[in-house]
Amino acid sequence: MSIKDDTKILQQFLKELPHDIAVKHIKTVKAIGKAENIQSTRVFRSTKQLSAVNAQLHNTLKQQSDSLGEEVIQDVKDEINTLIQTLTPKYQLGDKLQLVDGIEKIIFAEDNTHTTEKTTFQVEDGIVYLIDIWATWCGPCQNPMEHNQKMLEKNPDWQNKAKIIAISVDDDSDSVKERVNSKKWKSIEHYRFEKGWDDQNNLIKYLQLRGIPFVLLINKWGKIVYMGHPSKANLEEKINKEIAAEKEEEQTQTQEKAAENNNQQELLTKEQFKQVKDKLKELQPVLQDAKFEGIVQLQLQKENQWSHDGSKEVKKRSKLELSYDVNVAEEEKITAFLQNHWNQIPEELRVVKESKIRDPQRQVKEIKAKFQSHFESKGATISFPTTQITNLSLSQDKQEITGGDRHRFDIKCENLTLDTYKTGLDELREFTEQFEDEENEEIRETIEMIIEGLKSNVTLGEGKQFVTIDNYKKWGSDEFTSIEHTQGQVLVLDYWAKWCGPCVREIANNTDLIKQNQDKWGKAVRFVSLSLVLAEEAKEFMDTHQESQQYIEFYFPKEQRQKDATLYGVQYIPHYIIVDKFGTIRKVASVGNMKEVVNELINEEAPKKSLEQAQPVLLGQDAITQIKAILQSDETTDFIKSIDQQKVIAFDLKINSKQVGGDQYQFETVQLSYFVRDTQVEGLQTLLAKLYQIIPETSWKIDKTISKTITIKYPGAVCAVCQKDISKDAQQYYCHFKDEHVCTECAEFDDVTKTGMERYKYQDALIFINGPLSDLSVLTNIDDHKIGKNLKLKEGDKAEQSHPMMCNGCGGGAKGPRYISLNARPGRYRGGGYIDYCCKCFAELKNKDSERAKEIVAKDVADGMTIDSLFTRVLFNYGGYQAF
Repeated sequence: MSIKDDTKILQQFLKELPHDIAVKHIKTVKAIGKAENIQSTRVFRSTKQLSAVNAQLHNTLKQQSDSLGEEVIQDVKDEINTLIQTLTPKYQLGDKLQLVDGIEKIIFAEDNTHTTEKTTFQVEDGIVYLIDIWATWCGPCQNPMEHNQKMLEKNPDWQNKAKIIAISVDDDSDSVKERVNSKKWKSIEHYRFEKGWDDQNNLIKYLQLRGIPFVLLINKWGKIVYMGHPSKANLEEKINKEIAAEKEEEQTQTQEKAAENNNQQELLTKEQFKQVKDKLKELQPVLQDAKFEGIVQLQLQKENQWSHDGSKEVKKRSKLELSYDVNVAEEEKITAFLQNHWNQIPEELRVVKESKIRDPQRQVKEIKAKFQSHFESKGATISFPTTQITNLSLSQDKQEITGGDRHRFDIKCENLTLDTYKTGLDELREFTEQFEDEENEEIRETIEMIIEGLKSNVTLGEGKQFVTIDNYKKWGSDEFTSIEHTQGQVLVLDYWAKWCGPCVREIANNTDLIKQNQDKWGKAVRFVSLSLVLAEEAKEFMDTHQESQQYIEFYFPKEQRQKDATLYGVQYIPHYIIVDKFGTIRKVASVGNMKEVVNELINEEAPKKSLEQAQPVLLGQDAITQIKAILQSDETTDFIKSIDQQKVIAFDLKINSKQVGGDQYQFETVQLSYFVRDTQVEGLQTLLAKLYQIIPETSWKIDKTISKTITIKYPGAVCAVCQKDISKDAQQYYCHFKDEHVCTECAEFDDVTKTGMERYKYQDALIFINGPLSDLSVLTNIDDHKIGKNLKLKEGDKAEQSHPMMCNGCGGGAKGPRYISLNARPGRYRGGGYIDYCCKCFAELKNKDSERAKEIVAKDVADGMTIDSLFTRVLFNYGGYQAF
């Protein structure tokens, strides 16, 4: 079936649609500067979505689409599927609200107890309904719910005329019960979706709900007259209007006609449309030759509209449309295109749809100026000093150091308070929201950087001094107090909420941790949990967590959303603040290993000098130039190659410097991270000594990893087990931990009638030497992390020989001993793991001259695998991939 037959299939679907829905068949032709050929697309779209009342019809249409046979080509099927997507049912103004199912009713008794019953909800004629979809965990939902309660209390005459229905998307009814009881929202009728936020529930699905709070206002005839955010309408006024209404307003039809009138399409004649189509083809190679970096596009559109009766009407033959979005660097190029080509087309046949010449630097300056002037009016001074970031890294493959400079601005503030920060951003919200679309990504990133910079000036994070937290009361007390830091004590603060699953798990984990370390920690550590919900909402949780209260102090706020949460940058929970013995915040947000962090802080005997506290160094810009010249010279490249034949050295240098006037730069951080083997330390130090002459070593923060290497003795003289002479045996084993050799017979002896370590004659970790060796270098420069820790099974350990690995030879798992190549993937441990083999593939590799051994080796030659490679034998699974 050809593409032209799509209209025949369309006519079959049209017969099923309501009379007020037509189908647009849109054909688009584009010439894009970055595309080689003209692009043509065809698509079906409905003039509007189906009403939720017609949900079953939508399912029928999907079934018909799925049943289209193989004789219908895929392009036609895709067009029909797109049409069906545009028909997706959705509640619209004027629709009658359907039965709401999948809910439970929450019934509150006078004694604050509650019961639930599965039910459905159907509006009754003659009553106005306000339906509020909300959740206890949704901050913006709380004020509208409070307003709902107050409206009912204020308007007793609404009885039997108007009802307010709240449907919660909480995962459990207990949360709703606690909130309703504590807030006394009992004039409202309460329901909950049985499955919480359930995208398959018909009400949520047909509202296409994306966020809450969300309200529906239903008139006396059961039809939707308002839906959206509760703050966007005067709901009390609207409810009173609907109560007073004596007949239903036919507003939706008027709105549809107005929309149709506002959507008049261009309709060129056939001759004019052909003329502009030819022009588009003529300009395609012109756009190609111009090689625009930005977006430059020409477009034509023709639209036919098909009605329910199968009739077709041409609704649009567009003018030639031009859209361009280019950087200011291409302004001259786009101007030339306009003058030489675009302006030659008759004006009545062309239209510029979008014309953007972006100047990001100018816009960034304007945005900075806007923030500066706005906060200056509030008594705060903001400046944007520029920081230069120099990154120089060693490419292990090329063995040369490359990199360069980039610049960013920082934010410096004077007289900026937390209140000024919050009110200032609220007042600037309308200005910043205009840049939220995708095409303003660079500008939006600038705004986000400024906001984060302002926030860091008023919030407390790592390296700053802890500030007392006020207006909390301890569980069991009615008196509000402050949480202070005691000198000499580690303070662990945890922001949490009882509805937050991860928070509850952290409280349980911390309880167990404190119990286990009580003797060691004693009063040296204080754990405090700061709730984000009020005390009256957490009674049930606290009653069921009595044990935790013996080890953790629980405090509850005077009011929700207190200033301290903003001050300490709480965005997600659980959120930790860990303060050391000297009052400095050392960890915020998440903590990986709480025990390790606490132990480290307890054992500190003096305040740790942070990087920010280091004395800045003032040097000329030529200092960076000199460092680059040394590291990027041919001499340095040759030197690195001479000491690093296996390409294991890693070297990353990052220098942050800020211009402070003239040619003077303040070097704020000089961070060096490197990995070398112990045999390469002396060579690297020679290189670093040259750099220390430019920037003193005391100004550097160095994170270094020095890997220990070993050399293996070969051949051995006698077997440590049977004492036989093995000096002429090509294949033998070596134990680095005991410095002794073992013959293959003793090393590989396995008595399967026994269990655990008792199966093997030699139980220490062994290295297999696959002689005869043609390359003796495999015996030297072996990274010690590959020989393991000489672990053995302890009493009670499971003798598991299924290892957490995938064999590099056969791709399967390892049953039996595991064998790790000592020479492949040299250097530090990598995320991809070791090159290792199961016992079957190891047996093949021992037969070095076999074709199968050569095939196995060939798979990993790029990672340094050779036929002479040595292997560590791991008898049992001692844990994770590296834990052997």
